[in-house]
Amino acid sequence: EIISDDLTIDLIHVGSTLYRGFEVVVTSGMSAMPMNIPPGVQAPAFAEVLTILPKGWPMTKDAFMDERNYWPLRLLKDIARYTHHEQTWIGYGHTVAMAASPESTDQPQPYAPGIEFCAALIMPSLSLGQKAWSMKTADGKEVFFWCAVPLHKKELQFKMEHGVDPLLDLMDKH
Repeated sequence: EIISDDLTIDLIHVGSTLYRGFEVVVTSGMSAMPMNIPPGVQAPAFAEVLTILPKGWPMTKDAFMDERNYWPLRLLKDIARYTHHEQTWIGYGHTVAMAASPESTDQPQPYAPGIEFCAALIMPSLSLGQKAWSMKTADGKEVFFWCAVPLHKKELQFKMEHGVDPLLDLMDKH
């Protein structure tokens, strides 16, 4: 980041390869402070968030001038800041929806024009495997890497009505 508030959130792009047919973008900076985990909840206090993008996703400064290319990166930065600015946390099965504008209803809004995703499901990355779920820093701090999986409005509604596991079962089936 060139300009940031009290929390600097950088993004790291891990490009696709012959063996990994997708792009990975991960935050760096969210784990500078612990999340506000409620008493009695067993969840990692230090985390970063990532997303998986299709191979060849436009990753240039010029491409980011179009919100249809930039929205996944904005989503990561927003989630990272949200946990600290709102003194809250994210964990398995949480959903983060795009805030509605003051003029609209409470319905989640698309992340960008022409994009049908309006929310993200927080879960470990299945694409990267369990070895990529966490790491220990040099000072021994455990950092967990949550994956933000974009959801359509109907997927979000299904999750809210039936829970995360039935949604994942349905996604796995289809």
